[in-house]
Amino acid sequence: MSSMQLPLDEPLSPELALVCPELAERARHLLREPTWADFVRPEASARVGPLQMLALAFASIVIPATPLALLILAQH
Repeated sequence: MSSMQLPLDEPLSPELALVCPELAERARHLLREPTWADFVRPEASARVGPLQMLALAFASIVIPATPLALLILAQH
């Protein structure tokens, strides 16, 4: 490794890290170790109320059943 001691106060561009192996190595050493919190999104705090659940259940039944009901009514 060379004796280049440039401060990394600003973000390092990926292109510069590709061109200068010393800067790339220093940047890797400055990175923190990833934790599970980096990959897992927190749970949403909004709760689904009973009326919203009823509307969802109703729509889940009515939307697929409508074409079937129309086909049955068209044959009579």
